[in-house]
Amino acid sequence: MKLIRLTLTNFMPYKGETILDFPQDPDRNTLIVLGDNMRGKTSLLNGIRWAFYQKAQGRHLRAIPLHLMPNRDAVAEGDWTMEARIEFEAGGVYYDLRREAKKRATVSRPDRPEDYQVFAFMKKDGAAVAASDIEAEINRFAPEQVSRFFLFDGELLQEYEELLVEGSEQGKKIKDAIEQALGVPALINGRDDLQALWKRAQKEQGKEASLVAGLEAVAESFSKWSARRDMFEADIVTLKAQQVAVREERRSLEDSIAESESVYAHKIELDAKRERLKQIFTGIESKESFKRSLAADAWRDLVRPRLLKKRDQLQARLAGASKLASQQAKLQYQIEHLQEHLGDSVCPTCGQRVENVDRAAQQRQLDDLLGERAALAWCDVNSEDIAARHRALEKVLSTSVRSRVRDADSDLSNLEVESARVESRIDELEEELFEQNPDAVIRMRQRLQAVTRDEAKGQIEIEDREKKLAEADREIQSLTQRMNARAGQNSTRAAVMSKIFGALHGVFDASIDNLRTNLRAIVEKNATDAFLRMSTQKSYRGLSINANYGLTILGPDGECVPLRSAGAEQVVALSLIDGLSRANRAPGPVVMDTPFGRLDTKHRHNILSYLPDSARQFILFVHDGELGESAGMESLAHRIGGKYEIQEVSSNQSRLRRMS
Repeated sequence: MKLIRLTLTNFMPYKGETILDFPQDPDRNTLIVLGDNMRGKTSLLNGIRWAFYQKAQGRHLRAIPLHLMPNRDAVAEGDWTMEARIEFEAGGVYYDLRREAKKRATVSRPDRPEDYQVFAFMKKDGAAVAASDIEAEINRFAPEQVSRFFLFDGELLQEYEELLVEGSEQGKKIKDAIEQALGVPALINGRDDLQALWKRAQKEQGKEASLVAGLEAVAESFSKWSARRDMFEADIVTLKAQQVAVREERRSLEDSIAESESVYAHKIELDAKRERLKQIFTGIESKESFKRSLAADAWRDLVRPRLLKKRDQLQARLAGASKLASQQAKLQYQIEHLQEHLGDSVCPTCGQRVENVDRAAQQRQLDDLLGERAALAWCDVNSEDIAARHRALEKVLSTSVRSRVRDADSDLSNLEVESARVESRIDELEEELFEQNPDAVIRMRQRLQAVTRDEAKGQIEIEDREKKLAEADREIQSLTQRMNARAGQNSTRAAVMSKIFGALHGVFDASIDNLRTNLRAIVEKNATDAFLRMSTQKSYRGLSINANYGLTILGPDGECVPLRSAGAEQVVALSLIDGLSRANRAPGPVVMDTPFGRLDTKHRHNILSYLPDSARQFILFVHDGELGESAGMESLAHRIGGKYEIQEVSSNQSRLRRMS
């Protein structure tokens, strides 16, 4: 398939008619569309997708509701008609496909997808194709399940990383899409049809066995297990349908919460500021109460000078009393010493007897000391009483009311400044949240927790039913074998058909396994070829594929590389997509939207050198940060067949301008 022209009318940000011509020269098969974020690059990709499949995708690959797609400025002027037209060539035939959405005549202002009617028109080499045949005609060259291999964006590339996660629900969905694109469902559908016929034949066989002597118990057991199998299958269908709804609600809540994250953060901050303001007011009231309580002790500061003078006097008296006590103790020691030696008539120094002359001198010394002691006795004071009075004064003087009031005033001033700052921030937050509904965000978060639990619980229930279904299948096969063995050559028609359908079911099972194995080998080889050309690490040996079609890098020694960068993940995903594309169909167009966000300059250079050779047409929707001159534009210079720029007209409108 080869794209020729895309024409959009009032489609998303493109008001009026917008035309994008695709390059036709095989040697210059690359088209570059440059545009800032939020200006309409993804809308161009969605224009192609909507023209082919009547679908447009937003974040997380979620469908964009039809009533949100027409250009807002056009809607404001009363024009609700939207159209996407794609002209292309496939198998040597020229096609002109046009899809149009119009407001229903009975609706004044559409605000639901149901308020629109969608019409599809196709011409094949100028001849009109019946509306009922358009989808079948598209499926001949571009079935929707294959579209992910030529219409993809950066978010889709990240999705392919899920293929490496064992048991990942998203990985399973992608694997199913891959197998559908590769043709595996043709065999799977045949196997499922045979399984339905096999079950029907088994039930008929069970009914007939109930009429055969000796098989009544086996037939009854078969009937019970068959009923259980039907019940488990019905449960699985119901649970999976519920799980789809729960998963969709969870994703919707996650998107809504992500969009309202600032509202939630402001709500949390507002609650915290309000709580802090309460604490500040409580602190102010406490400090003011404390200041009032200090009034009872205000007299202390009035008498403080006199108390300080009295304290100094007491300190002087305490010092004098201490000195007097020391003198008295010294005299007492000398007196007792002399009295002891006078009584023994022995010199206290040399231990010899003291002559009378010396004794008289010592007696005179003793009398003098006794006189001094008697004189000091008249000066005796009550030092304990002085010390007690001094301690009482110190206690009164240690708590200055003035300093405590000063400290309280300082604390009050700080609290008042903080309260003004907090009140100002509360006013700002309340103004920001005036038109928002933070309580709704909180309820959404609470709902998300409940939905996440329900999703986990639902998955457990599905796995439980699948185990029970497998058990029922084993029991039914065992009972069927017993009935077949007992019937022998007198097998009924139902028993014969059961054997035939069972054998055919086994053949299809084996064929599906063989097809999957062969397809994985082809995809692995193609993806490895692409990876070795795009990767900058030349020591890698290639890629290894798993049952989910997830790819791991093989190092120089042939061992899997356990850790890889975000850029390497993206190169692997691109290699997988290229490998899948070449395994399933002839080279066609590749349309990429913002694919280089996590790639370095060298990887971009390699990818931009490889993909124009791999694809029939290579269309890139990028911003200048992804594809500046230093980011690899030189790699594409000789392959560029067209270049456009998206220009901003207004917040709701963009314009496409051809640059070359």
